[in-house]
Amino acid sequence: MIEEELSKIWKSSPQEEQIKFNKLDVQSNIDDFYQQMKGLFLRESLGVIIAVPLIIYFAFTTTVLLTKVAFLLLALWIVYIMYLLRRIKHTIPDQFSMSYLEYLKETKKYLEESKRYRETVILWFILPPGFLMWLGLFGSNFTDPDNLKPQLIAGAIFLLIGTIVYWTNSRSAKKYVGPKLEKVNGLIKALEE
Repeated sequence: MIEEELSKIWKSSPQEEQIKFNKLDVQSNIDDFYQQMKGLFLRESLGVIIAVPLIIYFAFTTTVLLTKVAFLLLALWIVYIMYLLRRIKHTIPDQFSMSYLEYLKETKKYLEESKRYRETVILWFILPPGFLMWLGLFGSNFTDPDNLKPQLIAGAIFLLIGTIVYWTNSRSAKKYVGPKLEKVNGLIKALEE
């Protein structure tokens, strides 16, 4: 009931007032998204701080060359992922250093890049580390080829985690980033008219 009245008032208001309302709505959505991204960066940083030393420790304590190489490459890949996330973090536009329209255009670029990374997470976040982890486990069990149990368990765990990561990122790209991108595009179009 109240929502219908508010909708009628909004539709009957002048174009300038509608744009102001859209600005507030879009800015609220953008600010919320940036807060979520800060949380993501913090979680990923903590993961890297914990994972990389452990992986390097395992690489240096094993005697199997294949495992050493695979785990060292895995540690490097994790650091590379952190670099990518840091690069994304530094592309967050500063709304106070440019006009609002420029800020929206930069935000649009940021959202498009974020959506692209989420949609391709399987290629850069899941498959390479999974393969390197499996290769490292294969190397450590190479001396006893009949003992496949650790590889199967690790593969099942990785498959489960990879599926969850892929599903949450795909869902996030469609449900959260996509609508925010549409709102930003709509406001840019309204401001340019």
